[in-house]
Formats: sequence, C-alpha cells, structure tokens
Amino acid sequence: MDEKPDTRIPMVFSIVTGTLYVLLGLLQLSAGTAKIILGPDTQIPLTGILFVPADIIGAFVLLLIGTVFIYGVMEMRSGIYEGVSYAYVGILIALIFAAIYMLVSTGNMLEAYLLKNEEFVDWTPLSDLRPGIYLALLPLFAFSKWKDMFDPIPEKGMLK
Repeated sequence: MDEKPDTRIPMVFSIVTGTLYVLLGLLQLSAGTAKIILGPDTQIPLTGILFVPADIIGAFVLLLIGTVFIYGVMEMRSGIYEGVSYAYVGILIALIFAAIYMLVSTGNMLEAYLLKNEEFVDWTPLSDLRPGIYLALLPLFAFSKWKDMFDPIPEKGMLK
C-alpha cells in the first residue's frame, strides 16, 4: 500500500499565508475603490500602518495569490495530496510579484538618488513598500525550507 506524505504543515502554512493575502487584498481593494468613489483624500483605517496603497490591480494580484493558497487548503482537506502543488504555485507567484515590486522600487530609487528626478524628490524606500513585498517573506521562508521538494523526481534509470 502506497502511503501519502503528511500535508499538515503545508496546509497550516497555506491557511495562514492565504488568509493574510486575501485580507490585505480586500483592504487594498477597498482603499482603491474608496479613492475612486469618495475622492483622493479618503483614508481607510489601517492602510497607512500596513503600507497598503489604493491600487486596485495590486489588490487583485494579492487576492489571486491568496485564492491559490486557499484552494490548495481545500484540496488537502479533501485528502487530495496534489493540493500541495497549489501551495508551491502560490509560493512561486508570491515571489515573482515581490521581485517585480522590488524591481520597480529599485527603479524609483535610481530616479530619486541617481537621476535626481523632480517627481521623486520626497521618495524614500518606504514610499514603495507594499503588502506584496512584506507578505512574500512567508513564501520566501517556505521556499527556502521546502526547495528540495521543487526538484523533479528522477525517473528510474536516468543518469545525472
């Protein structure tokens, strides 16, 4: 009888990470919607403390990542081991978008300090900090912990 590996740790990780992504995605979506409907000076509570911008597209990215993690939890709870792959895909998407946000921030830093662009006079590294960056610390930790699980399983008889 083939015994399947334990999925409790990936499931707990996916619940925590997916919930955080969905919550901050909803907060970011409400900030962006309020900015459009009520005006640019509208402030939603907690957005300043959590560095949540009024960015609707960024909110959908966070919701997508959170949904991938949560869907994996539903699969794992149903006893389907392949639900772990949703956690891996969520980790990869989170790291890809965090890298993109970091590249944008690096470009803004170059505009501010190297090119001395007037539009970036008040720019600081905190100006570009957003949930997609700091939430990626959890997937980064998981990736470093489980990176061996991403390697393909060698077929029998294959030479390295």
